Amino acid sequence: MALNEEVEEEISAVDAIYPGNLNRLSDNRILVKIPNYEEIAIQISFPSNYPAEEPPHILDISISNEKVDKYDKGCLQALCKDLVASVYAQGFVCLFDFISELSNALYEKFGANDDTTEDDELVEKVANLHIDPFEGWIASDPITDRSSTFIAYAAHANSEEDACAKIDQLKTDNKIAKCAHLMTAWRIHGENGVVYKDCDDDGESAAGSRMLHLLNTMDAWDVVVAVARWFGGVHIGPDRFKHINSCTRDALIKGDFVSQNKAGTASKKTKK
Repeated sequence: MALNEEVEEEISAVDAIYPGNLNRLSDNRILVKIPNYEEIAIQISFPSNYPAEEPPHILDISISNEKVDKYDKGCLQALCKDLVASVYAQGFVCLFDFISELSNALYEKFGANDDTTEDDELVEKVANLHIDPFEGWIASDPITDRSSTFIAYAAHANSEEDACAKIDQLKTDNKIAKCAHLMTAWRIHGENGVVYKDCDDDGESAAGSRMLHLLNTMDAWDVVVAVARWFGGVHIGPDRFKHINSCTRDALIKGDFVSQNKAGTASKKTKK
């Protein structure tokens, strides 16, 4: 069964965002490894009337042998069923939102996937040096929505090394270290006309690239931005991207990293 163009574009987009995580099993069936939890693979089919009238179907969940004792398959099946119901709306594709929300839910339940030791050592080392994690950073006003809280931080950066060092410094704060995601982006003028731009989603799918796009739109230069999200257990869907952009803009404006003209233009575009 051939899928319609909208669904084909959705599958291609997910494959581009998570390279190597999606495997096409047939015209209407895929196998997706969950970002940051690749030991879990979900087999999904798309009915002929998706997305107009029916959501995707969860056919099977597989767990790699070395992690099979960590997860309860029945609980995962129930979680996937609930998330599909929460992200699907008739007429709108929802594969990306489902994968992103499932990754968030797994983080909330199981924490980071065995990658926090290095950050914990960094927190302890810098604490002993009595360094202020927020030195040089400008914070946005917090945004809270359905138990999730978002705060953006912006700081001057004159090189990629400087940007990375400032992010590592920020991570030494105990509260920041406990956030679910710390999304980052920077845009820096280098020597001889070289431009440095990069971003990191930190598990919040496509958030970093959206933040970098905002830096481009607002013409912000020589700045690194970081958005911390503390996840409260309630899934808020695409609204999270609105909050990430809003607090990023707030930090950029408060830190005078953009002109008032650019700040006003960006705000007007967002309100449409």
